[in-house]
Amino acid sequence: MVGNKNQVIQAIPQEKEVEEIRQFIKIRLGKESYGIPIEETREVTRPIHITNIPGTASHIMGLMNLHGEILCVVDVKIILNMGKMIPTENSRIVVIKTMEGPVGAFCDEVIGIYDTLRKDIEAPFSTSSNEIVGYINGQVQTCDGLMGILDIKRLLFK
Repeated sequence: MVGNKNQVIQAIPQEKEVEEIRQFIKIRLGKESYGIPIEETREVTRPIHITNIPGTASHIMGLMNLHGEILCVVDVKIILNMGKMIPTENSRIVVIKTMEGPVGAFCDEVIGIYDTLRKDIEAPFSTSSNEIVGYINGQVQTCDGLMGILDIKRLLFK
């Protein structure tokens, strides 16, 4: 039996601070990799027939019927001044949850889901162009290169 209660308290191991894990859907836009926070996404889908809407902004690709729901599809590359999206077999639409309803972010490819510790997220690129830097919340090193973390809602509702 321990005679001093301070000794008992010191003998109990202190709980370690739990490190917060963040998850991102890693996408490719051109040659660059970006992450979209997984909690802001609803699903990933292949592009189905996208109907063009005359008179809309250049970054609005059109509307798509997804499971009976009308989805506005946005060309993220135009917003980031990276040129126009050219659909390929690898192209995907990441459906983003918003207060206004779901919005589709068209991307060249979905690479996968990445887990990272919050402490590993660094400040945004210092070498990024002015068009991109306003939409980047940070960057993180992944096993296959640097990934910029998109402020996707700010990007979609610029």
